[in-house]
This record gives sequence, structure tokens and C-alpha cells, in this order.
Amino acid sequence: MNGMDYVGLADVLEKKECIVDGKKQIYYEKLEPCVGFWYDFGNSGRNFIVLNGKLAGETLDSNSIYECAGFKTFDVLCAENNHVYNYDKFVSEYREYIGDYYALDFNNTFTRITNQELLEKIRGNAKEYDDTILNNNTDISQMYSAIKKTIISQDEQIMQILTSLFKNQKVINLSLGLDMIAKLKENIIVYGSTGTGKTEILKRIANIYKIPIVIEDATSLSETGYVGRDIKDMLENLYLAAGKDMEKAEKGILVIDEFDKLAEKDNNSRDHISRIGVQRSLLKLLDGSTFYFEDKKFDTSRLSVVALGAFTGIVDNDDYSNVSPTDFVNYGIMRELMGRFSKMVAMNSLSKEDIKKILIESNFSPLNTYRLLFESMNIDFSYDEDFIDYIAEKAVALKSGARSLKTVFDDTISSAMFRIFAGEYSAINLIKPNNEERPYVLKKTR
Repeated sequence: MNGMDYVGLADVLEKKECIVDGKKQIYYEKLEPCVGFWYDFGNSGRNFIVLNGKLAGETLDSNSIYECAGFKTFDVLCAENNHVYNYDKFVSEYREYIGDYYALDFNNTFTRITNQELLEKIRGNAKEYDDTILNNNTDISQMYSAIKKTIISQDEQIMQILTSLFKNQKVINLSLGLDMIAKLKENIIVYGSTGTGKTEILKRIANIYKIPIVIEDATSLSETGYVGRDIKDMLENLYLAAGKDMEKAEKGILVIDEFDKLAEKDNNSRDHISRIGVQRSLLKLLDGSTFYFEDKKFDTSRLSVVALGAFTGIVDNDDYSNVSPTDFVNYGIMRELMGRFSKMVAMNSLSKEDIKKILIESNFSPLNTYRLLFESMNIDFSYDEDFIDYIAEKAVALKSGARSLKTVFDDTISSAMFRIFAGEYSAINLIKPNNEERPYVLKKTR
């Protein structure tokens, strides 16, 4: 094949981006089927020259924003069509799935997207951002009530975070000078044990708040000039979340997760790049500065920043309520950086009783999600109080807070799922096992 050209049809997918749950998602949109030449240069790579449609004349290669997800020569298509050349039929078969959207998985294969929330974002059917929400005082109460249904035992923390964010939006939408905005606006640091709901609170806010918001992972950042992501990448994602409306993006919310991982706790030069260097970069962002990416200019003076972190070891026990800015400095966060966070929110540590409450009451607890699954399958589902105690004890032992509930629950019920899916049983009752007993009782289908 080397050096030879082949004429045929290709599926061409255009790479695009959107924001879901505050996170950037990459997807591919299938375009009109393309007629073209496929050049194979052996070890030098491959190029596809498009002859028709809006891409006519373009050369698509591995560095292009487009991806050729499939290609067949006309000779192959003829062979598949009883050796009859039928151009119209060939094109119509490739056109069959035009308008579908795909994700590229770790095996470099394209899979059609079926997630309805992602499809809604892609197709532009999601609700537009609407600043008028801030003129209705009942909305903050509605958001508070909605988030409390998911995040249990953190009522005060949810209220504090929402109040600060609403206050910031009020301030930045008033006709105030930047100096006054800087004095009134609050940047927030939320800290506490793993699995207490820090990230989940912000994810819930991202789902229902009509303000552009992105949640970024601090561990992926490096100092500007080094290999890796930097501050500008986070701002570019926020710009994308705002529908490429810079004014909305500059008034948005940037959430920096795993903030504690930026602490400078040793002298390793490599770690220094991703720690103290990034902290210095964040100083500029929090002070209200202008960042440039592509041909865009992003002013962070009106931006709300929320930092999240477990800060494991900052206290000797699980009580974070008395942590001071000095404790963060001793942990490895620059004093100048801590000075830019005017609001500190300590999460409540979760007791066994809190874990039980989450398991029973949270909309997203595995107990309640499995209940919905079984209801959809017409399977009777029940459990007793001893089972709740049993699951809570196992979750507490893992020391990962509510995060460990799904792991424990899935492991407990997994051996029953095959038999239920096989249609052998019509009911399941979850119990606390004794010795080698299974933690469930199945009832056979009549």
C-alpha cells in the first residue's frame, strides 16, 4: 500500500467540547460522508484528502481536529454490493447515522454516545445561563433544599457555600469599581476528611446553578512554562462552560479540587514545579489579573474561586472546626495565598450514624439507587435495620466517608445480581449475615 492512493468513502468526525457537571467533555460529531483519497505513507503516516462537502480540499491527518473513524475504497464497497458500482447507495449507507455523536475510548475506538445528559448539552437543549435567578431570593432556598437531599449532615456547610457564591454574584453585578469588588467578593476554601461531600456539593451546584462553573483538578496543574496544564487551561474551560461568552465566563465560578495536593511539604525539585510554582500562579489569578489564551483576554477580577481539599494530617483527629490559616501555612500553603481566601468552611466529619443517615436518606445513596433499579425490573426490594448497621460499619472501617458506601454496597450485593438478571428471582431482602451466611435472601419467581 505504501505510496499508493485509494479512492473511497470515510466517516469523518469533528472533535468538539462541552461542559457537563462542571467538567470538560470531548466528543465527536459525525459529518456528511466524505469522498476522498486515502494516502498511506508507511511509517510516515496517513493522510485523507477530502473531495466533497464543506471539507472539500482539506487534508486530514493525525494532527487534524477531524478524525477519520472509518474508510472503505470503492473497490471494497463494490465487492460488498455483489460487485455492482452504486455511488448513491454507497453514500446513503454512510449517511444513515449522520448527526450522531461519539466518544473516543482508551482503545482509540469510537463509541456512539447514549448518555442523555451529555447529548442534551451537545445538542444545545440545556437551560441557558440566566443572571435573573439572583434577583429571586427564593432560589437560594430551593437550591439549598435540593442539595440537602443528596449531601447529608452538612447543612451549615451547604448554606455557607451557597451564601458566599450568591453574595459574590450580587457584588459583581453591581456598578462597583474593581477595588470595591475585591473587598466584598469572597474566595472560599472548603476542607475536611475524604468522603464528606466537598466535591459533591459543588457538583450539585454545577448541575442546578445558572452560572458558568467548572471543577478542575489541582494535581493536573504545573507552573507556566513546564509540561502540563496551567491556569490558562482552567480559564479556557470556564469560557467554554459559558458558551464562549467571555463576560459570563469572567463572572463565573472556578472550583479547584485537590487543592491540598499543592502544599509544599518537601524539597523535591520535581514536585516544586507542581506545587509552589502553581501556588504563585494562583496568587495572580486571585488578585484579579488578565490572562491570555488563543486570541482571548480573560480578566479574573470578578471571578469566584472555591478551593477544595482533604488536608489529611492537618489535625490529629477528625475535628477540623478549629483549623486556622496558620495551620494551612504550616501544612505547606503559602501565607500570601491563604490571605486571598476570606471564607473558610470546615466540613463535618462523618460518624457511623451519619453514614447510616446518608445510606437511607440521600437521593444518591447506593441503597436508593438500587431500589430504583429493582423497581424498574419489578423486583421486590427490602432490608432491615441490622443490614444498615452492617453496611455502615464496613464503610466506616474503610475510612473514606460516604465515598466508600458504593464500594461496600456493590460488593455485598454483587453475587445476587447475576441470579436476579437471569430471571430466577422476584424479590430480594437484605440482611446482616451471620458467619458465612450471605447478606441477602432471594425469593424465587413463581
